Amino acid sequence: MEGHTVYNLPSSPPIWDRLGVFYLSFCIIWTILLISGMTFCWLNRDVPLIRVRGIFWSFLAIGLLHVYWILGQITYPIVPTMPGLLSVDIQYFAMGIYFPLGIALFQASNLRFLHVARMQRQFVYPELRSSMDMGYKPRASSIMGRLRGMTYMSRTTILIGIGILLQLIITIGMWLACSKYHPTYGIPGTGVRGDTLSEQMAYMRRGWEWWPSLLWQVIWTWIAAPILIFRAWRIRDTMGWRTQTIACCVASLHATPMFLAASYAPAFEKVNIYFVPSQWIHVSIFLWEIFTVFVPIFQVFQLRAMKRKTIDSTAKYDACSFSTISKSPPPSPMSPSIDWKSSTSTLAEKGQSRQSLKECYSDRLYTMDALDHVLHKGSEQLQEFAALNDFSGENIAFLSELESWKKSWPPNLSDDQVPNAFNQALRIYATFVSIQDAEFPLNISSHHLKRLQDYFERPTRLIFGDRNVNSTSPFMTNEAAPQLRAGESDTTLNTIHSSSIPTYTGDIPPGFDMSIFDEIQDHIKWLVLTNTWPKYIDTMRRQSTDTDRSYQSNSTETTFTASRILDTRFASRLSALF
Repeated sequence: MEGHTVYNLPSSPPIWDRLGVFYLSFCIIWTILLISGMTFCWLNRDVPLIRVRGIFWSFLAIGLLHVYWILGQITYPIVPTMPGLLSVDIQYFAMGIYFPLGIALFQASNLRFLHVARMQRQFVYPELRSSMDMGYKPRASSIMGRLRGMTYMSRTTILIGIGILLQLIITIGMWLACSKYHPTYGIPGTGVRGDTLSEQMAYMRRGWEWWPSLLWQVIWTWIAAPILIFRAWRIRDTMGWRTQTIACCVASLHATPMFLAASYAPAFEKVNIYFVPSQWIHVSIFLWEIFTVFVPIFQVFQLRAMKRKTIDSTAKYDACSFSTISKSPPPSPMSPSIDWKSSTSTLAEKGQSRQSLKECYSDRLYTMDALDHVLHKGSEQLQEFAALNDFSGENIAFLSELESWKKSWPPNLSDDQVPNAFNQALRIYATFVSIQDAEFPLNISSHHLKRLQDYFERPTRLIFGDRNVNSTSPFMTNEAAPQLRAGESDTTLNTIHSSSIPTYTGDIPPGFDMSIFDEIQDHIKWLVLTNTWPKYIDTMRRQSTDTDRSYQSNSTETTFTASRILDTRFASRLSALF
């Protein structure tokens, strides 16, 4: 266009050739699919594998990055309709504000994986726990002390806010300083260069003012991502989070080098006409969206299939038990464990085939009775798996803690026993239930939460709301509290009996008794049965080194050797089932 410069370039008709139609169609279709996927995840946000991810931050990042991605897809067909300088300004501010903010939030959501994995270790190694982990957070006067006392996401939000504020100031400041974006003012020597329109347009998209935006990408791609991959490599979670995180890191490695090559290498000039330099970054964004949104969706469907399998296995085993053992109704999911060896022996005595025995044996592994048996006899290995692999250690810890609490007190409390029992229940509430205090609040319904809040929230706020204990307030230190009675459990979490945490001595809410947690206990057991427990069993099967189950029988007893099913770490724990 002879006589035209970047400042007086008129608009042109949109480009509706095959490539232009493809870009726009692909943009619309993928946006619809992405919104649908995000909606599905949001509607299923209470599913454990989505809940633990903290999808709000991930989706906020994806939303910002997708806006930038859309701008890249419409560059070829739509940008010619805009004045040349306006299109450059839009690209500059999108890359200077939307892109860095999206990268920062996306980085925070990926680092959450390591944070959750680290915090879950406290359920395996109680010494990692401290009074601050259960909500007893001393107030610090210094800024760094206050930052340390905040939650991970609160600290992350503040640091991201500071970084984005600096980026915003730098982006606007450099735009004002560069006279090539506004020839009437700016630093001398920063005007547009080039004799032809194409040279001027190419120069407008280069320069030092673009580098701070790329710095976020470089930090994430070549510094944070490799560290994240290294630290996450040995984590073996069951929800695809590790795979998702590593895939997002690897998918971004090419973006910055290719963007720089496309922007500065003359060999890319012909390619840039159809595939603009920023598209190399948009490829990474596209892959991030797949791994962040659709991997969890796939995991949700897998979880639903596993839940159906667990329910079907329970029904099959109940039917098997009903027809071959006692001709009596199957036990309730909350009933005590049955005699496993006696059941297997009875099956053989009634002439069951080997295949039927194997099927019953396999089905009963997925029943509530099997889970109850492990919880009663010793749940250390299940606790380790739940915390280190399934990131649901709070569920097993809560069930174990609750069982210890119930064993410590009689079903009907006397007036003298109520205060101590209430204080232990209060610690359980603060450690596992309270939204404000628990590091990993239990996944319970709002109805159950409201009921427990009516009993415990006010005493919890009185105790954990302030560090300093006023002698006139209804507290006393545990040094003055009665000691454990004979037979009481002393193996519970360290937070239950901490000398640094005051004890509530105020009025006990009416209606408190030993059944206060029964409803959520049943709910959490069901969550464990349909989420963690089948993964635990399946993982042991995959880790098995033997190839066959051995069937041994004598006149008095039938025993299945589960070496094919059980890894050596777990064999001693579950062998009592058979």
